[in-house]
Amino acid sequence: MRELTLLETGYLAGLLLLTLVLPLMISLNGPRTARPRRSCMKTVWLGQAFGAFAGLTVLASAPAAPFAAVSGLMSCIGCALVLVRQFQAARAASGRSD
Repeated sequence: MRELTLLETGYLAGLLLLTLVLPLMISLNGPRTARPRRSCMKTVWLGQAFGAFAGLTVLASAPAAPFAAVSGLMSCIGCALVLVRQFQAARAASGRSD
């Protein structure tokens, strides 16, 4: 295990905070019925897997750390956008207009 610089530690801290975004989104705004919720959970787990891969890349390689942090951020944003669309589709299917 190599020592991390302050910047790399910041990358890991940022990725750690980003891991909270998707689960909080689904718990606060997610659909309550089983089928749409299962689809949303797959998106959350995919985003978590991308974030974990980015975190492991930060730990493994100093030159790749900034790129891994940016890819972790982009994957979180992408999965959040997909979740919002899934929420909207679930609301439209259930007839709610929140």
